Amino acid sequence: MDARSGFLTHYLYSGPRLSPFEHEQTDKNQIRYEQYLRSIIADKVELAPVLAEEIAIGAESPLGQPWQYLYPCSGFVNFNLFSYTLQKVELLAAAALTVAEDLTVRANVWTYTAIDIWLNGSKVSSAANPVYKPIMKQEIELPLRKGSNTLVIMLQNLAVRDTRNIFGIQLLEHLDRITAGLPDAAAAEPYLKLDQWLSEITLTGNELLLPPDPPCAVYIAYGEGIDPAAAKDITGLRRVAVEQSEAEALIYGIVDGKRLSRQIELLHNRVPVYRSVADTSEAKAAVFEELAAIGATGSFEPLRFGLFYVLARWNLGKAGANDHLHISRAIEQIERREDCSDFHLAGLLRLMDIHKLPAELEQRAEQAILNYRYWMTENGSDGMCFWSENHALMFYICAYMAGSRYPDRHFVRSGRSGSEVKAVALGRIRDWLTDVECWGFEEFQSTDYMCVTMGALLNAVDYMEQDEAERAAALIDVIIKSFASHAFRGSIVTPQARIYRSVILPFTQAAQSLMYLLKPDAPAGNSEWLAFLMNSRYQLPYQYAELMDKPLDIEYPTGNAWVKLYKQPRYLLTSVQSPRYDAAPVYWDNISFEEYADIESNEYVKSFNERFHGTTRFEPGVYGYQQHMWYAALDNDTVLFTNHPGELADEVGMRPGYWYGNGIMPAVKQQGSTLGAIYAIGEEHPVAFTHLFFPEAKLDSSLHDGHWLFGEKDGGYAAIWCSEPLQPYHDKLFHCEYRAYGRLAAYLCKLGSVDEFGSFEQFQARCRELAPQFDARSMQLSAGEFGVVQYVYSSNKTQYV
Repeated sequence: MDARSGFLTHYLYSGPRLSPFEHEQTDKNQIRYEQYLRSIIADKVELAPVLAEEIAIGAESPLGQPWQYLYPCSGFVNFNLFSYTLQKVELLAAAALTVAEDLTVRANVWTYTAIDIWLNGSKVSSAANPVYKPIMKQEIELPLRKGSNTLVIMLQNLAVRDTRNIFGIQLLEHLDRITAGLPDAAAAEPYLKLDQWLSEITLTGNELLLPPDPPCAVYIAYGEGIDPAAAKDITGLRRVAVEQSEAEALIYGIVDGKRLSRQIELLHNRVPVYRSVADTSEAKAAVFEELAAIGATGSFEPLRFGLFYVLARWNLGKAGANDHLHISRAIEQIERREDCSDFHLAGLLRLMDIHKLPAELEQRAEQAILNYRYWMTENGSDGMCFWSENHALMFYICAYMAGSRYPDRHFVRSGRSGSEVKAVALGRIRDWLTDVECWGFEEFQSTDYMCVTMGALLNAVDYMEQDEAERAAALIDVIIKSFASHAFRGSIVTPQARIYRSVILPFTQAAQSLMYLLKPDAPAGNSEWLAFLMNSRYQLPYQYAELMDKPLDIEYPTGNAWVKLYKQPRYLLTSVQSPRYDAAPVYWDNISFEEYADIESNEYVKSFNERFHGTTRFEPGVYGYQQHMWYAALDNDTVLFTNHPGELADEVGMRPGYWYGNGIMPAVKQQGSTLGAIYAIGEEHPVAFTHLFFPEAKLDSSLHDGHWLFGEKDGGYAAIWCSEPLQPYHDKLFHCEYRAYGRLAAYLCKLGSVDEFGSFEQFQARCRELAPQFDARSMQLSAGEFGVVQYVYSSNKTQYV
């Protein structure tokens, strides 16, 4: 049990069991459709599915799977997964609570899923309908009897796209009178000891410091997988030097044939890669050759974008041994209408236009194209996401290209001819282009999703008439210009509407490939979507390369967001303002809740996306999703930022995650090289802390002094102040995280340089003169000439999906 939060952290589990889920119900509103499916997914169960004495490690549960020890567990039992098709998820978990005398305890149950909980065989909690967001909270009472008490938890959920199979039990009182344990206690003891031993590992410099007396043989291995032949026995050692070239170490032990391993990311070994090329044409050739090499040789292994690499190879006049298998798999994904199959379809249509497929594949592809569901209002049911900015355009351009290819054929799901499909798609594409030209991108600066959008726009450039092609090309220019403006020493450092964990190392982001193509001395990158650039009519705007090294002080709207950027030779600071501070903010309105809204209109689809994926109207107190609010940089691999995590532990895959997105949006205000942020986390969110990403291993020097943190690198300076004590914390990353515990915290970030302040010590003194103050009653942060950040609670309603 976590002594600070009260979350239980030790469980046995069985599952998850996944089974196909089909239902005849259809709906033109995909969110409403998925809400309905969630409402019927869970079976009603009154009796506990298993007795305490039947729970034993290795024994089979009623799900037909063995009971196992859960590791790691931060407090949430988290089996978050991505499901490309509709499935049902079932999971069992169990824990034990021991008390010296009878005791009734209040507890919170946090869950996204349907959940039933039994205590000593009696049901104490039930939630029948899963939700996508936000997490549900239910306060319950646990009547504990003297001795050991067994909790049995049954989880049921609808698996569709990113699926939150997550629950947590949080004790609210009497923590000092309760001992948390497990059923089958004797068999669980070795696992608990190994868990404890792994948790006490620390990292200093390039050495792992190991606790004494491991409960079993322990090993170190490197990389994402564990090759037993490459693992090194470190049993009995107290210090282990890690390999200089490795990015990740795994320390593990084995109990009863089961491996418990702790992942440790060696951030100091994660550095940008540079290619030695002469010019931009050589850089482009290197990128295309690298794409073409993926999956070209060896035995067939399914790849997420295997067809894209085939496209790259065939465009270079090469062939791989398994190319037809990669194409066949992509067609199968399209036939099954998996989520993201529109991406594969965009690549298939492009491939078929340029190259000839074998007859059998050609016939299968044709049938898949004619039977595809090109929009959520067409006949059929599946779990595809249609409405995000990148998906919407992708579906539209796929429909346009498919209709163009088969103008006289019957398209099954819409009942239209190919010519009619093309005409409908043309109108939707024009509306999409007009909207983005007017308002800017909703998924602005997303280093992942803007690559997808670029792929769709490249298809528009190459397969549409001149007017639409030129408009699409102009929007790609906008994407690349914006990324170039936010580049710092070659890496893209920018606030983003949708981001993943690569935010901690910006040179690893997918869109970094575009910066490398513009300026080959930038950190190298690659993205499978660059295969669409091959043989394209689109010409890269190399003139924007000069923006990558140019000092900038700019601000601009995009969607409903207002972005600020202050870039100097030795540092960069950038953010989304929350709320907007521009003189007369103009917002577009969300119409997705209006009963008579035109569900076929682009305005509705855009509103639908905001409702599901969070908000692009950045306001304090709103539930977040994947939005990255602010960034400071002292180098292309050295960034700082704060966020309110959506989870309790690093890299368990939810949106919002631990380092990306925000559970609850903060107030943010930037003026030049200074930024203030205020976080107010309500009681309806389970994560009661905020944290700072501060990678000390990447800095030349750093100092933690009371409420202040200071760092310097290459003549650039950064200062962070927090209203709450900043406490170092180590999870997958060491010496990178400081937590501010509590539901209310204010941060101040100030950047500077040797050119502006002289020595690092002089910079620190000037920062302290700002004397930041946070008034929790007025919700105001003030700091000298910086002025005031005011937290104003949003009037936006939280939307449940």
